[in-house]
Amino acid sequence: MIGRLMALACLLTLAAGGAQAKMVDVDGGQIYYQTCAPKNADAPALVLIHDGVVNSASFDDMWPILCRDFRVVRYDRRGYGKSPAAKATYSPQEDLAAVMKAANFDHASLAGFSFGGGLAVSYAILHPEQVDRLIISGAAVNGFQPSPAFGKHITRIMLPMIVGNMDAVAANAAKSGWVMAPDHPEAVAKATVLMKTYPQDLRHQMRDPIKPWPSDLPRMPELRVPTLIMTGDHDIADNQATSGAAQALIPGSRRIVIDDAGHLMQLEHPKEIAELIADFVKKGK
Repeated sequence: MIGRLMALACLLTLAAGGAQAKMVDVDGGQIYYQTCAPKNADAPALVLIHDGVVNSASFDDMWPILCRDFRVVRYDRRGYGKSPAAKATYSPQEDLAAVMKAANFDHASLAGFSFGGGLAVSYAILHPEQVDRLIISGAAVNGFQPSPAFGKHITRIMLPMIVGNMDAVAANAAKSGWVMAPDHPEAVAKATVLMKTYPQDLRHQMRDPIKPWPSDLPRMPELRVPTLIMTGDHDIADNQATSGAAQALIPGSRRIVIDDAGHLMQLEHPKEIAELIADFVKKGK
């Protein structure tokens, strides 16, 4: 089952027209990124930013759908997937700027998941002229403090990582009821493959030297970019609250709840999420 899923993911990625994988030098390191483009050279640009659990391969099933209509870039943040871990303090915002420059994107829509959603918000505040549209899913908005209960949930899920048991980590995530909604065996299988193939995705986080960043909450009302906020109906209360706060703070933003979905909705419902993103980005044409 897992072997077939890995093979299918590879085939889907290779099938994306004109897909290219490269490395870009950043301050003190390198970032792996991949681009694709349709025949239309004027197609809108889109950046996919992954979460804090798995790398950009989590977009494998979304990739061929989005590459039909958009110039797309996805990348592994430092320490994830094929990008080396940081050896000194660094800025995720500066890394995103470097990836966009390498992809020749003067401006683009940003679609970020969890940590990637928070990063997308930060970037839109810093560089509003570069962001056409903003899509965030279960965003970890900088400045929104997690509850003690949330910390306990995370610890319970990650505990088997101490002995390298990534199968147990994936099983705990599935049993949580919020990382993934119940009864999504294919999503669990995909997550397990990614965690076992790239165990560094989770392990490096304890030592990740991200530069301190002030809360984005006070500046979110300054955003004037069209914003779509997605939340899985099974996602944990902290993420539900953050999504509600984002809707209240970002003028004109729209929030939708995805049925039968948890925090990793890109693995549970890749086709639906890709189509929602595509429809929202196309409105900016």
